Amino acid sequence: MSPPGLTKGAGVLPGPLNAAVGETVMFSTTLTPPEIPFLTVRWRFGEKVILDYDTTSANIPHPEYEGRITLFISTGSLELRNVTSNDSGQYSVIIVTGAGQPRVSQSSTNVTPEDTSVRLSCSSYGSSLSFFWLNGSSQLTAGDRVQLSDGGANVTINVTRYDQGTFRCCVFNLVSEATSDPISLSISFGPENINLTISPSLEHYDEGSEIRLTCSSESRPAAQFMWFLNGTMLTATEPELSLVNFQENQSGNYCCQALNDKTLRSIQSQPAAVSVLSNSPVLSTSH
Repeated sequence: MSPPGLTKGAGVLPGPLNAAVGETVMFSTTLTPPEIPFLTVRWRFGEKVILDYDTTSANIPHPEYEGRITLFISTGSLELRNVTSNDSGQYSVIIVTGAGQPRVSQSSTNVTPEDTSVRLSCSSYGSSLSFFWLNGSSQLTAGDRVQLSDGGANVTINVTRYDQGTFRCCVFNLVSEATSDPISLSISFGPENINLTISPSLEHYDEGSEIRLTCSSESRPAAQFMWFLNGTMLTATEPELSLVNFQENQSGNYCCQALNDKTLRSIQSQPAAVSVLSNSPVLSTSH
């Protein structure tokens, strides 16, 4: 008979095996027992699935192999007994390990561009592991600002504010692959470029007018605001200050201050003069 054979499985399975009719053959993988058991093991003979193993099903073998095969779940190896000439052909195995999901840690949870760099580290169970990183859907490659080390398990990024995003670590070996949960890299900066606008923009205002002062700045996270009138802090903390039924005693120099509670930086706008149009009567004398 032609000898039963199997594919090498990219190094997971050995070379071709020979057996006589009636003998027992062992398809031994090159894997050592993992710290966490395999989740699924699927053995095929050609295109035919002869055994599916997972932790939730009954794992019944194909009827043609009932009583003739045994799966060794610690390594994924398969024993085939009472070999017949019909058993000659190609055997293959797909194994998914429960060690699967990698974990990502980062050197700092609150990063500013002035911190220069942040380090992301990936760890996973398994042997002969290979790593790569995704920022969103794009793969990270080594460059001027990105350094990969320890076989790609660690990545160091010289950060700018534009590195804000979601990172994932992808791990694979000969038998399985897995992707970590996303980790968000938050780059804090600012506040900067503060701007104070007044609407409507007039040189003077009538008493009773409604005036809106709006403060804006570039900041991540969004800045907190404080308002000042002639150097005295007001109670308002929103980016917009509404002056309803404006009165003369509210006239003066208004300015706003933006504060970033992550970078602990603040910036203050230039003062803006807001004043009431005088309604005082003009006195004249006659001779």
